[in-house]
Amino acid sequence: MNSYGKIVMLDKVLVDSSVIAAIFFKEAASSRAERALKDCTVLTVDLALVEVANVAWKRVVLFNESEEVALKALRKSLEFIRTVCEVISSEELLEPAFKLAIADRIPIYDSLFIAAAERENVTAHAG
Repeated sequence: MNSYGKIVMLDKVLVDSSVIAAIFFKEAASSRAERALKDCTVLTVDLALVEVANVAWKRVVLFNESEEVALKALRKSLEFIRTVCEVISSEELLEPAFKLAIADRIPIYDSLFIAAAERENVTAHAG
């Protein structure tokens, strides 16, 4: 409800793993990522669970971040995906994502998020 007492419809937005990671693994884009999702229904692809876990791994192994800090951020981001996001099965998107990946010469990982946004007819936010 807005300040005039009217119900406001929330926009749907699809986010990729990098946007979710930016929220929970603090970086320069963190505040921008948080603002982009304000007052939105958030969608993502189930691949985000694995990709965000890979971000946590990179933080520890490549950037010497504390394992405890990375694990805490990982837990929060996984909880966000499970409870806040509408999660779309990557299996449902494989054929259109494959066609997009071939046509646009991009990795299937990226094309899954594009295929999801196209199927849901929503704006996509990517990092």
